Amino acid sequence: MACEKKSVSSFAVKVGLVLLAGCILAPISLATMFRHYAVPLQTLSLLFSVGSASSVMWGGESIVSHRSGRNEGPVLCDFSSSRSDVCELKGDVRVLPNATIVLHHPLARRQSWRMKPHARKNDRHALARVTEVTVASSHATDHAAPRCTANHTAPAVVFSVGGYAGNMFHDLTDVLVPLFITTRLFGGDVHLLVSDAQPWWLDKFRPLLRGLSRHGIVDMDRGGRGVLCYPQVVVGLEFHKEMSVDAARTAGEYSMADFALLARRSYGLTRDTAIRLHGRSDVDRSSGSRPRLLLISRRSTRAFTNVGAIARAATALGYEVVVGEPARHAELPSFARVVNSCDVLVGVHGAGLANLVFLPPGAVVVQVVPLGGLDAMAAEDFGAPVRDAGLRYVHYRIAVAESTLARRYPRDHRVLRDPAAVRREGWMALRAAYLVGQNVTLDVRRFGGALRRAMELLR
Repeated sequence: MACEKKSVSSFAVKVGLVLLAGCILAPISLATMFRHYAVPLQTLSLLFSVGSASSVMWGGESIVSHRSGRNEGPVLCDFSSSRSDVCELKGDVRVLPNATIVLHHPLARRQSWRMKPHARKNDRHALARVTEVTVASSHATDHAAPRCTANHTAPAVVFSVGGYAGNMFHDLTDVLVPLFITTRLFGGDVHLLVSDAQPWWLDKFRPLLRGLSRHGIVDMDRGGRGVLCYPQVVVGLEFHKEMSVDAARTAGEYSMADFALLARRSYGLTRDTAIRLHGRSDVDRSSGSRPRLLLISRRSTRAFTNVGAIARAATALGYEVVVGEPARHAELPSFARVVNSCDVLVGVHGAGLANLVFLPPGAVVVQVVPLGGLDAMAAEDFGAPVRDAGLRYVHYRIAVAESTLARRYPRDHRVLRDPAAVRREGWMALRAAYLVGQNVTLDVRRFGGALRRAMELLR
């Protein structure tokens, strides 16, 4: 009997040790697993606080699959993207004036977490200008819930402009294209709740925002709006790729070409086909039949230093040349009309090329890539979006002699000789050497090959 008690006692001790080891190793294993996916700390706390009644999806499961018809509960978050965090709340959702969003639902547990609803989640410089949102959930029977000032039957999307507002590329890749992706399912019947948006930004893109929502835009930074209540709220924007839509993730239902169409229609642009040339004689006729080329002229960094020579060379090849520079806060509709009237857009890698969304389908974009081993970045930022939007693309990498850096440094300087070494020092070193401190003097004879290629793509 004593032996039996001793055996039982020994077994209990072993079981206890196993359970203790499991409690210690489980968090360590989870921490190791999530370390590779750049998951915020609030994600781990949310993981441990959510029970079976409140479903939060991770990893491969995303909001896209949920919206396709699966009902996974009142809370569905996807923190797996390297660019954006997105949470979808369903039930009695109340948006408070103090950047707090509260969900009340019978299956929801009392919990809270914080988010920055902007599609550059690992960019601390961008996020410094983004207002943090607190999201909380509790039972529907919570009597302390703030009373609704306005009840809405349509859903809402909460997002921040923040970041690098005013840079056309970032306005599109970080805000407007992700907003298009996120709101697409709602067919315009969605409220847009925006923060960190200057009045000039809202005025500049109001036509496009109206194309995404038939409801008034709610500026969350302006007072007096009270407690807004919705049956569904999406916090954050879904990001696919730089300035584009991944058609594979939309099952082919929509693409970047659809966003470009929305952009053209939003600004009243009706030209939907670039010129089509059928033979060499086409460019010898009246100027009305000559392909129209827009040369983006930057005033500061990465500027063309010989705009006149480039324009004359393009004219000699049969183009009607327009030189233009979109000012940072200029009236967008007028410049959009200029872009839409052209068949070829030429510019050095930079925000000005983002105006490609206003080109007619079939037009050509010629991206001039400065010195610095920037080809991969240039192709990702603009090359892929060009093709996704139904346009043609010409990639022109400048020679060392065409960079003003060649006149600043001796031939054997590492900035000229070994751009890869500069890139290894990090983004700020690359930016200082090649994006801020460099202009371009094109060899017009060499560049003529790119202009002739663009002409061929119009034939």
